[in-house]
Amino acid sequence: MIQTWDQTWMQVANTLALRSKCDNRQVGAVIVDQQNRPVSVGYNGPPAGYTTTGSCEVFCPRGKSKDRPASYGNCVSVHAEANALLFADRRFFDAATIYVTNPCCWECSKLISNSGITRIIMQVSEADKHATWQSSIDLFVNCGIDVHIIERENNAV
Repeated sequence: MIQTWDQTWMQVANTLALRSKCDNRQVGAVIVDQQNRPVSVGYNGPPAGYTTTGSCEVFCPRGKSKDRPASYGNCVSVHAEANALLFADRRFFDAATIYVTNPCCWECSKLISNSGITRIIMQVSEADKHATWQSSIDLFVNCGIDVHIIERENNAV
């Protein structure tokens, strides 16, 4: 059976997530235009030029912390969604779709909502049940963005 476009692009996002050095959560994002052509991709990781060796337990203040605070305040990584938005011309986002392998945080939700993207596919798992991402969904809906939430498949990141 042939995969749907949503399945295909989410699979690509899951593969991109494997590039992340984050020990806590590897996240990938893919933005496609109205014709299902890829516009931009991203994964979570430190900013360009940031000196890293090994995993985030070595170079990231949050990663080094034994209690891993819920706040990302001291994490050096740029989120996958933000990276995908940064590396393409804004004109390509009009009526585009973004595929994200995890629920979006509040900050990334604001960026997506202001980008011209009109559809988001977010992948969730048991590990995401504790998070409070309903406010992100509410923001998307309020901004006229079509939100789809899919369950993570067993073989996904």
